[in-house]
Amino acid sequence: MDDNFSPKVRDVITFSKEEALRLGHDFIGTEHLLLGLIRKGDGKAIEILLTLEIDLNLIRKKLEILNPAASSILEGNKKKSLHLTRQAEKALKTTFLEAKLYQSEAIDTAHLLLCILRNENDPSTKLLNKYDVDYIKQKLFIKNFTLILIMTSYHLIQ
Repeated sequence: MDDNFSPKVRDVITFSKEEALRLGHDFIGTEHLLLGLIRKGDGKAIEILLTLEIDLNLIRKKLEILNPAASSILEGNKKKSLHLTRQAEKALKTTFLEAKLYQSEAIDTAHLLLCILRNENDPSTKLLNKYDVDYIKQKLFIKNFTLILIMTSYHLIQ
């Protein structure tokens, strides 16, 4: 599965671990994956969120306070292997299926965003839902976004 991740998604995963450690957590959750997306600052997911006029700094701040810092994480534990929460693991595993739905060879950041949004009970998803970002709307938006890109490139070729 790892081989199908785009370089941007691999960066997001690396950044999510760093975000978890920065926040004093001993796990990587969907909030850390979203913080990794925001930290990366580019990719389809960010393009979509910016097109929807989502304030990424506000989302980042709200994500950072979802879980209070754990006092058990010490400065020396930066090399520690962090476990994925069930929600984060599920989101990462289902990116392959989401990419397949879009007939994509590589898993990009939009697929990751969609997979996070699939779990309506996840606190990160609930936060995004407050800003009118949900799975169904994003799925339709991504399909239209992709169609526009295809049509634009088709007209550029002719």
